[in-house]
Amino acid sequence: MKLLKKHPVHVLVSALLISPAALAQDEASDSHEALERIVITANPLDRTAIESTQPVYVLAGDALREVQAPTLGETLRNLPGVQSTYYSPTASSPVIRGLDGPRVRILQNGLDVGDVSRGGPDHAVSTETSTAEQIEVLRGPATLLYGSGASGGVVNVVDNRIPRQQLQGTEGQVSAGVGSAANERSASASLRQGNGPFVMHIDGFKRDSDDYRVPGFTNPDGETGELIENSFTDDMGATLGASFIGNRGFIGASYGRIERDYGIPGHSHDEGEEHDHDHADEHADEHGDDHDSVIASMTQDRVQILGQLDNPWRGIDRINANVGYTELTHEELAGEYVESAFSKEQTEARITARYAEIAGWGGAFGVQLKQEDYDAYGVEAFTPASSTDLAGIFWLTERRFGDLTYELGARVEYVELSTDAVEKLDYTPVSGSAGVNYRVNEMLSLTANLAYSERAPQAGELFSNGAHFATRTYDVGGIYEIHEEHAEGEEGADDHDHGHEAHHLAYADNALDKERSANLDLGMHYDGIKWHFDANLFYNRINDFIYTRNTGILSADLEGDFAGDHDHGEDHDHEHDTSALAVYQYTQENAELFGYELSAHYLLDENWKFGAFSDYTRARLRDGGNVPRIPAQRVGADITFAQPSWDAKLAYTYYLKQSDTAANEEETEGFGVLSAYLNFYPQLSGTRDIAFYVKAENLTNRLGYVHNSFIRDYAPLPGTNIGAGVRVRF
Repeated sequence: MKLLKKHPVHVLVSALLISPAALAQDEASDSHEALERIVITANPLDRTAIESTQPVYVLAGDALREVQAPTLGETLRNLPGVQSTYYSPTASSPVIRGLDGPRVRILQNGLDVGDVSRGGPDHAVSTETSTAEQIEVLRGPATLLYGSGASGGVVNVVDNRIPRQQLQGTEGQVSAGVGSAANERSASASLRQGNGPFVMHIDGFKRDSDDYRVPGFTNPDGETGELIENSFTDDMGATLGASFIGNRGFIGASYGRIERDYGIPGHSHDEGEEHDHDHADEHADEHGDDHDSVIASMTQDRVQILGQLDNPWRGIDRINANVGYTELTHEELAGEYVESAFSKEQTEARITARYAEIAGWGGAFGVQLKQEDYDAYGVEAFTPASSTDLAGIFWLTERRFGDLTYELGARVEYVELSTDAVEKLDYTPVSGSAGVNYRVNEMLSLTANLAYSERAPQAGELFSNGAHFATRTYDVGGIYEIHEEHAEGEEGADDHDHGHEAHHLAYADNALDKERSANLDLGMHYDGIKWHFDANLFYNRINDFIYTRNTGILSADLEGDFAGDHDHGEDHDHEHDTSALAVYQYTQENAELFGYELSAHYLLDENWKFGAFSDYTRARLRDGGNVPRIPAQRVGADITFAQPSWDAKLAYTYYLKQSDTAANEEETEGFGVLSAYLNFYPQLSGTRDIAFYVKAENLTNRLGYVHNSFIRDYAPLPGTNIGAGVRVRF
């Protein structure tokens, strides 16, 4: 096995923390150095993970294929420092160091994916991992390049839909997989054809799964079962792209479409309501769902243009242009009735110029423009129509002094949000960072990064006002304030027959302010003959931290002329019982988050490897109390046996009890997950590269709850899942 014999412990940190696959793949790389030279495309300085002052994972190759899951969050959830929102396997987004939603930017080839997943955990991410070449995870603030919506981190899904290199002939890949927990069936394929400078690309995928199985449990309504009803998914999509690649750069474009239908588990209404079920029944009959289920139907069309020009004029090494246009519709249906619907139209452009060194300092500067129109209607349209305009300029620079590399950066942006309900709100977030990478010797490097970032609140955080049945909450935005009704001495002042105090909803004198965050990140990377070790410590001090606070009030006790009174765009007699929904309000308090990510590998010999990891995020309010829905601490270990044509791994991860809870939030008990993986790499004539994967996840069928999930008690993690897959490259 060439790779192990030449470099016995050398592994790509990001990929091999959770997979031994690349250890046995000569095709993946001839050496450790080649593996660690995978360039982070999200950074214009052409940084690799080992060179970056900010902690970065790059998941690629067979390691990516092995952990492939229906959603981006589930694909990444085993990386140190990364967990998922887990609104069932269908709608699951990444959580980075306890932060998610509007603080974690999801990109596709460097531009925002343009979906509505940042506004609600029940909304699926529109990007697709089965056709991805690599996935880059930047932990910690990445606001310099990608704006205030990246104050918690960035996930960039990179594909080859717009080819960047010349090709003579044909190449492509085909993959397929199955899974037992949800009877999942998936397939994807991609093909590139080139005659040198002109290269065409086409890809597509199809995925179908039923409701997923869990160990027997009882939900808060007293219902027992081993199947999470209405958790199915039917996905499909395709993309066509082409590029012209010359001697001084390239220009290309792609068009892609994704259609995603999936069930929304835990979605609850008044039992007495009636629906027309024609549309939902088709899925209910096919997947075994309850006919009162609510189904999400998402369609996205996306056009993207990429261009690069090398040495356009003196002093400028390269200019990159990235333009995207996205249209998305997301409907939640009960029968033929539209419970709620969202539409989004987004245009984004980024132009980045990398300049030659000036007094030893090289770097890049650029501009980002973004315009977004959002609309919502239906009985669950708890956010009104809004428009967001963003303009930002940024600058990065670096210089090497022997074994030290210094990096500096700054960004200023202007954000304007408008809606018919209130006057325009505008913000001017400013961000800056300073980092250093010290290469102590060939085996050891130390990093430090200090970042200051500001984040403007998003439209949903400001303007929400209505029932959100998918999360079983009534959401109130930051432009409102809730007053307790005082009626001492007045007879009959409280006319409620439910025995609760009345509360009045009114416009606040001041809307939410910008978040202001100071983040310190310290890292160590050691790569020896036998040992490989990575450690990161972080501290994030945030002023005016925005979070959803469980007020302890029921929606029946909320009064106001505009409480939940949006124009839903249609007349109907479809009634909901909203009286039992807990009121959650977007609130600001000072907070601090700190923690660590640790991972280590020890190579006993060229066949046996042992690994371990742990991650932890502590998030608390500085005036007392805890930030709600923070993922639990984890510890894990694995053992791998590898041969030239196959490898096997046994892994165990334990989620500790989460007892650092916020007001009106319950604790979550700990649990462990045991999984096994078996991978084959046969050398068959007529194919350049083929791999087979077999996995058995949660072998002990352990019941586990995700603490940070809004529907934790209604949708636990899947039970035992036996899966298999194949990938062929040609």
